[in-house]
Amino acid sequence: MDFALSSEQELLKKEARHFLDTECPKKVIKEIEASELGYSPEVWKKMAELGWLGLVLPEEYDGVAGNLLDLAVLFEEFGKTALPSPMFSTVVLGALPILEAGSDEQKTQLLPKVANGELVLTMALSEPETDYRPEFMRTQAVSSGKEYKISGTKLFVANAHVAGYLLVAARTKEVDREGKGISLFLVPAQAAGIRVIPMPTAAGDRQFEVVFENVTVPGDNVIGKLHEGWTVIESALQKATALQSAATVGVMQQALSMTAEYTSTRVQFGKPIGSFQAVQHRLADMLRDVEGARWTSYRAVYRLSKGLPSTQEVAIAKAWTSDACQRVAYAAQHLHGGIGMDLDYDLHFYFRWAKVMELSLGAAPEQLKKVQPIIRE
Repeated sequence: MDFALSSEQELLKKEARHFLDTECPKKVIKEIEASELGYSPEVWKKMAELGWLGLVLPEEYDGVAGNLLDLAVLFEEFGKTALPSPMFSTVVLGALPILEAGSDEQKTQLLPKVANGELVLTMALSEPETDYRPEFMRTQAVSSGKEYKISGTKLFVANAHVAGYLLVAARTKEVDREGKGISLFLVPAQAAGIRVIPMPTAAGDRQFEVVFENVTVPGDNVIGKLHEGWTVIESALQKATALQSAATVGVMQQALSMTAEYTSTRVQFGKPIGSFQAVQHRLADMLRDVEGARWTSYRAVYRLSKGLPSTQEVAIAKAWTSDACQRVAYAAQHLHGGIGMDLDYDLHFYFRWAKVMELSLGAAPEQLKKVQPIIRE
């Protein structure tokens, strides 16, 4: 399996690196984290002009007709920059489910707006009682003529404060362990009965508790088939998990690069500390973790892009990458010493993002439950 980037992907990687270095230095990142919106509308619009928001959308929806591997390349560069942005929630958790299962009207109405930077989307899935276990979901959508009334509470809804629509998972009948009975609704974020409550995070991204109190939604706003929304959600979660693993690789790579540079210039006992064998061993361990994470992540994305069964590959990628990122982040802090804890030094961005990436979309113990043991005779 060849994971070498195509010439187009190499160009995308180079273009992304130049844009992010130019438009999003750490001074700008700090301003974005401290802002009310939690992202830069100016940068968002420029990303749309570059075609990034429509990277995996068909040309008929103003997209570029790229694939998941293209998106993985882009998200790895985002990870290196630690850029807060609604791109993940909008493209991966919003546009891709609509593209996969939405009606022609939903696609025509919403996807061009995503590609052109006019619309932010997000998915409302996790609840106080459960993250990704459909049988424990409590949010309900009750039929009322040609409409549904949604009531319940969702947690960790990214960018809900700036979203135009929420993709909301809700029970529409008794739910079994396979998720039959869950439907996915397209809900206007400004609909009456919705309350949005901030949930501060370590990484400075914007996560929210969203409370639905008899929110009225037309029956035409169901995405896919009624009672069968979990199939769409599972597909979206697999793509999201694999692509987030690629972004985590970017976080790890940048932490390693900063540490390698620092240890080559930090002098102790008359020589750079990077010349000491113990430090070299630690850097080698970090490199092993980065390369292992890159291989498992891109393997998972590759299989998803080809439509191959990928449950185990995605779980392995997320489990390894989450734990490996923690090891790299801690090693980077240790090798930097006191300066690594200084908020005027950029390493803290990657330490904070490492913790959020570890927990988001299922930590390693949950992912490993999906991996079947290899039985040898």
